[in-house]
Parts: sequence; C-alpha cells; structure tokens
Amino acid sequence: MSLAYQDLTGQINAEALASLVHLRAIDLSKNQLHGSIPLTLGNLSSLTRLDLSTNFLNGYIPSSLGNLSSLQYLSLSYNKLFGQIPKELGNLSNLLSMYLDFNELTGQLPPELGRLGSLGYLGLSSNNLSGPLPENYANFTGLQWFSVAGNRLTGQVPSFIADWTELNRLSLSGNDFERELPLESIFNMSNLRYLFVSDVRSSGFPKNANMKKIRYLMIRNCSISGEIPPYIGDWSRLRYLDLSFNSLTGGIPDSMKKLNLSKMFLTGNMLNGTVPYWVPDTIEDKADLSYNNFEIPRDGPKKGEGKLNIQPNRNSIRNLIKKCRRKPKYNSLYINCGGGETVVDGKVFEADSTTSNYNLAPRKNWAYSCSGDFGSKTYDSSDYIKNVECEVCDSAGTQLYNSSRLCPLSLTYYGFCLFKGNYTVKLYFAETVYQSDADYSNLGKRVFDVYIQGKRALKDFNIKEMASGTNKTWTANFTAYVGDDYLLTIDFFWAGKGTFQEPSFSYAPAALSLKGPLVSGISVTANFKVGKGLSPSQIAGITVGSVFASVLLSAYMWKMGWQQQSDLNEVQGDEKSFALKQIIDATRKFSPKMEIGRGRFGIVYEAELPNKRKLAVMKISPRNSKQQGKDELQGEISKLKSLHHENLVQLLRGYSNKDLHLLVNEQKGSLQRALFEPDSTTKLDWKARFDICLGIARGLTYLHEEKRIVHGNINPSNIMLDDDSLTAKLSAFGLATLCDEEDPFMTIEAKESRVYMAPEYSMGKTIDTVKADVYSFGVVLLEIVSGTVSAEYTPNQEEAKFLLDKASVLHHKGRILDLVDKKLASSYDRKQALTVLLLAMKCVNLSPTLRPKMSEVVSVLEDEKRIDAISEGDDTPSTNIGGLCGAFSSVLEIDPIS
Repeated sequence: MSLAYQDLTGQINAEALASLVHLRAIDLSKNQLHGSIPLTLGNLSSLTRLDLSTNFLNGYIPSSLGNLSSLQYLSLSYNKLFGQIPKELGNLSNLLSMYLDFNELTGQLPPELGRLGSLGYLGLSSNNLSGPLPENYANFTGLQWFSVAGNRLTGQVPSFIADWTELNRLSLSGNDFERELPLESIFNMSNLRYLFVSDVRSSGFPKNANMKKIRYLMIRNCSISGEIPPYIGDWSRLRYLDLSFNSLTGGIPDSMKKLNLSKMFLTGNMLNGTVPYWVPDTIEDKADLSYNNFEIPRDGPKKGEGKLNIQPNRNSIRNLIKKCRRKPKYNSLYINCGGGETVVDGKVFEADSTTSNYNLAPRKNWAYSCSGDFGSKTYDSSDYIKNVECEVCDSAGTQLYNSSRLCPLSLTYYGFCLFKGNYTVKLYFAETVYQSDADYSNLGKRVFDVYIQGKRALKDFNIKEMASGTNKTWTANFTAYVGDDYLLTIDFFWAGKGTFQEPSFSYAPAALSLKGPLVSGISVTANFKVGKGLSPSQIAGITVGSVFASVLLSAYMWKMGWQQQSDLNEVQGDEKSFALKQIIDATRKFSPKMEIGRGRFGIVYEAELPNKRKLAVMKISPRNSKQQGKDELQGEISKLKSLHHENLVQLLRGYSNKDLHLLVNEQKGSLQRALFEPDSTTKLDWKARFDICLGIARGLTYLHEEKRIVHGNINPSNIMLDDDSLTAKLSAFGLATLCDEEDPFMTIEAKESRVYMAPEYSMGKTIDTVKADVYSFGVVLLEIVSGTVSAEYTPNQEEAKFLLDKASVLHHKGRILDLVDKKLASSYDRKQALTVLLLAMKCVNLSPTLRPKMSEVVSVLEDEKRIDAISEGDDTPSTNIGGLCGAFSSVLEIDPIS
C-alpha cells in the first residue's frame, strides 16, 4: 500500500490497518499525518516495509513494532516522535534498513540493536540521544550507512568502526564524544565515500591514508594541527572538502590542483602564504578561506575569483583594531540584523541587509562575517537574510523581527572602537524560518551556541524552544567587558546539533537545509557614562571645591555628633559618591520605620537618596565582645571591596568606628521574593532559572577556589537578582571575624533557615569548609527548579513538609523530574532540568566528602563535563571571611518585617 505524496491529513486509522494482516508494505511518507503510531501495526506479521517518514507523528515508538519479524525496511524519520528507542526493535532479525533520524528521541542507544546482524543502513541523526556507542555494535560488520550526527553521544569514538569494512557513509558530527578521534583507522577504510566528523579532538592527520573512493570529507572543529597532507590530492573522486575551524598551518598543497572540487572550506585555521592561482579557477562553486592569513595573488588568472571568499582574514581584523589607536569613539551599537535602518524605542538600529559573506559598515564601527554552506543547491547567498513578516510576534519593536540574518555555520559580529568598560549586550531572536507545515520546515530544530568576547554565553540554544513556538520573540541580556583593544565580538556558531543536513543528502525536505544561527537584532549599551574630558583649570576648580566641601561636611558632622575625628573610618566604594550624612538622613537616623529586615547579625535599612537611588544599609551588631579594632575592621571591609565578580554583589561603601559599623549596597530584589512572594512581578522561565543556578555556582566557585572564602549562609534571601538581566549575585559574605559564633546552628532562631545548613552543623562541629556551602547550594537548586520552599510548616509550627524529603523519594523512584515547577508546564529543557536536579542530590549528600566541588558543578552546568564524571574531592578547609555578619540587602538570615 503506497500512499506517499497524497496530502493525507489526520491520524492513521488503527482499526482499518488491523484487519490487513497480509499486507506486505505500507508507505505513508510525505503527508501531513498527525497523532501517534498505532500499536496495532505490530500485528501485521507479513509486513516487510514500513515507511511513515516526513509527517508530523508524535508520541512514543511502539514496542509492538518489535513483533514484525518479516520487516526489512523501517523509516520513521522526519517526525516528532519522542521517548527512548524501544529495545524490542532488536528482535527484527531480518531488518536491513532502519531510519529514525530527525525526531526528538532521547535516552541511550539500546544494546539490543547490536543483534541486528543483517543491518546495512542505520540512521539516528538529529535526535537527543545520549551515552556511548554500545560495544556490541561491533557486530554491524555488514553496515554500509551509519549516521548519528546531531545528538549528545559521549564516550570515545570506538575503534571497531574501522572493522565495518563495507561502510561507505559515516556521520558522527555534532556530538559530545571524548578523547582522541581514531583518524588513522578511519582514514584506511577503503570503501568510505562520505565522512562527516566535527567537534572531536584529534592531534593531526595520519601519515598514510587509503580513501581513494572518498567524495565528501568534513573534519570540522577537531583541533587538528599540522599541514594539509599532500595525499588528499590523490583522491580523484573528492568533490567536497571541509577542514574548517582547526589549527592547520602552512599553505594549500599543489597536489590538490588535480582535484575537481565543487566546494572547499578551510575557514578558521592558521594557513598562510599566497592563495594558489588554481583555486579560483578549479573550484566549481565556492572556496571559503576566511580567517586565515592568506593573500590574494596579484597576477595570474582572475577567472572565478567571485567564488573565492578570503575576507576577513586575521590581519584585516587586527588592522581595523589598530585604527582605533587608543581613541575609542563609541559607547553603543544597534544593528537590525538582515534588515534596513529602523527606530526602536528611540534608538536607531543600523541597516544590515547585504548578502555577502563579509561586510564592513559604512562608519566602520562594526562588521559581520558569515561562513559555511547550506548544503543544498536550492539555496544561495540571498538566503543569508530572511525577510518574513512576523505577524504574530508578541513584542514591541516588531520591525526588528521582520528580517533576520541567517548563516549556515559561523556568524560573527564585531563592534570596533568602543570605549573600555562593561556593556549590556541584548540579542533579539525569533524563529521565522522553521515555521511551515507545508514545506515541513516546522520539523526543523535550530540549535546553536552563542559566544560573547570568546566566552560561551548560550549552549545548544534553540529559539523555538525558548520562545515556546515559531514567530514568537525572545531576547537575552548579557554583560560584556571591552578592554584595551576596544573590540567587542559576538559569535553565533552551529556545532552540529539539531537539524543536520549532510551536503550530499537529497532525500530530506529542502527547507530543512536552512540550518545554522539566526538573529534578528543586536543592541550594545554602555553600563557607564562617557563624558567629555575636563580642562586643567576645571579639574583644579573641582579639586579645591571638593576639599572645601569636605571640610564643611566634617565640621557639620562633628557638631551633630556623627564623627569623632580619630574614630571614624570610611572605606571608599564605587565612583557614585555619597556621604555618611546622606546615609543617615536617608535612613531617618536609622528609624525603625525604615527597617526592611532584621537578622542575627544586624538590621538592614532602606535608604533612598535625593537622586532616587535606593540603597540597602546594614548596621552591624557584632557578637564578638572583644570588638576588633578599627584598623582590623577597616582591613576586613577592604577585603570585601576587593572582591569583583559578575555573580557577587559589589560592596559600595563601608563605614566603621567603635560604635557604628555600616555596609552599603545597592538595593536589589532577592531570589526569595522572585520565587515565593505572591506579589512579585518577576517572571522566572526555565532559561532564567537555569542561568540563576549557573550564576550562583560561578559566584561560589570564585569565592571557594580563587579567594579561599566560605560563604556560610547560602539561601534565596542572600541571592540578589538584577532587575533587567536577572543575573544572580551572592550577598552576605565577608568579615566573619566580627561574628564570633561558637555554635552557628544554635544562633539561628528561624526554623526556615536551618534547612539550608549542612547536617554537620548540628553535630557540634566547627564548620569552615566549602562543602557546607555546597550543601546549601543543593537545597537552593531544588527550590529554584521546583518553585517550592524547602520547608512548609503547619500553622502551629509543629510539623513541616520538607522539599529534600520529597526529592529523595522521587530520586529513589527514578522520577526526579516530577519536581519541576508545574507553572513551567512543558516549557523547559528536560536535559538541563534533569542535570540540575541530579547535581542537587549530589550536593546534599550527608557526607561532606562526597559532595562535588563548585568548579565541577559549573563544568557540568556548562556542559563541559558529564555529571557521572565529577570527583568526590576532599573536604578542604578555607579561610572563612564569609558571613559578614549579614552583609546587606536582605542579607543573611534577615526576617522580613510584616
């Protein structure tokens, strides 16, 4: 029964098929079918061919398909199927071809598939499969086609692949494989025609190779060093060569001029010299040599130079940087990616509508470069910009989303001649390409990474997933520092995840070829004020005036009894100056009416300065009867002031004398309020929650491993959130010497606070290790993911429900994801959520030595390390200047005033 290309809609009729027990073939491919695959298909014992590919089927793959003992061909590709691959498919002993590509399948590859000894074609690309390749897949000795690109597979690329002597297509790109790529073995697979590998470490090309039949070769982003081997020129059938983003040196071997290449990509290496004259002459379609140190030959044939992309090279970027000559000009940048000039919120977004691979803006204040290939002749450079009316975009500034810049592989924007300092980088996204059912583009998964100033800001970013659909907008804010080169770089890089279309693969819907990064707009604004320089006379006048004002202020404060000449010490803070008198006035002389919190170490007051700037002022009440001297206290405050990290609250100013000790900080909203207070207007979607988890972990890593500081009181009240970016910032650390507590556990009166403290506190031990912080961090992770407080007490305060108990039970049952906040519905990344929850359970281990280090936690959250690879470590003591007796702004055990 063949009903392909019939525009069929609706669901597969299970009852009608159940009666066709003698049916030998079903082909319903290339239709518009929805719903799930009927379980009753497993009863069609005579079936030899089942093709349901290129529809919109969802749900699980029925395990009953494992009953189709006569089946030889199975294709479920290009659907929306999810869940694990049923192990029962390993019972299909007559199966020759199995294609499960381009779905949402998860879990590990079932070892049972290794029993399919007759299998010749296995396609599993573009799913979310994880784990290693099972060892018994070595049994696939007759395999001709093996494609697992665009997954999350780990472990080593097994050497047994070289024993698949019949293999002609091998696709391993876009996974998380570890260790060395066995290139020496792979390069001697004599029947190989198509080889696609990326993002696997490899030291270099083997000395010898035997791939005379190779036609398509891609070894991208594999850290390969050395020179391009001349033997590539002997592969006469080679049509497509991609060695981009490696560390290759030298030039292009002359032996390659014998080849009849259609496309050649050597982008992002360290190649140099003059581009051989034969390159533009002999390359049929495109040669991308950008981001090297090549020069274009001055003489020789000019034919075909339009196919040659050499800009930007590394020298051209360096020259543009040098032109600033220590004279920066700009403190902002606005780009309408892929579109014309437009105005949004009073800001002029510059036009960015060229279709070239590289373009320098007219004012030379920014440039972009694009590299890669869509892999289909259907699309050309005009597709580097997409103009799509975004009719349902749900955001102000909709005109930004009517156009986007699209790039197949690597898209880089440069901002030149920017002043030094911190900037807010805002990126605008909307999936306006993968949106149609008619051309099956809605099946596409656009997944890419974002780097800002060389640091990865987003990994495996999926616009459609984060925005909860197509034609819906999503923005992201980041902080970036521009240094002495006055340069800002924003890189969007496709690392092979999501939809992966091999250049030679012609069976897929053409619209899915438009993979790669997609961005609609960029805004860059300074987090500082840039003013004109002052003349010497102005500086002198300001200096004299400042001194005179200081004398008057000191005299006034002396008269008011706020300053004793030998006692008051001020530790300077940031450049936004304010005087002690302003602080005292703004708190109404520390009036109880201005209290916003009270804790065991002091009282926090709200202070609003005349310029409307809001501060949180902590008036410290030291428990230490010895009362440190003012010099010692000043030194401790100076230590606090020296701590600078994106995920730490910055101390603005500190004051101390024998009777008055103050810490001043910007007043920010807390995680406690955002998560649990009903009147909070802060929206915490999954992206925000994950970023908060990562931010806390980075802040603790800085304290623990760079400054040897134990925080001592991690809880949601001590985690501040920036108003705009929701960046997590730790507060309540430092100056533990002020708080000489023999038993910290006993000083905590609030029951709610004890649940964050490591169990070793209750054993009467002196706790000065980072592992106590790790425990508290684990409890906070559970709260962030679940949206549930760690302890819910009954009205009489005699009983409580503990989140940690619930998590332990669900973890034991293998249902830890049941903890995810129901308010998120399905709009969250299951892999990330599972990772965070499993990390939390490791962090709250009763044994301190079994808790991970915070740097390991960061590595797992940044997807640099697998969770099962983190070590147990030692319970290393640290210098505890953490717990500043409650630093500031809703700090350290502060109980809200009702």
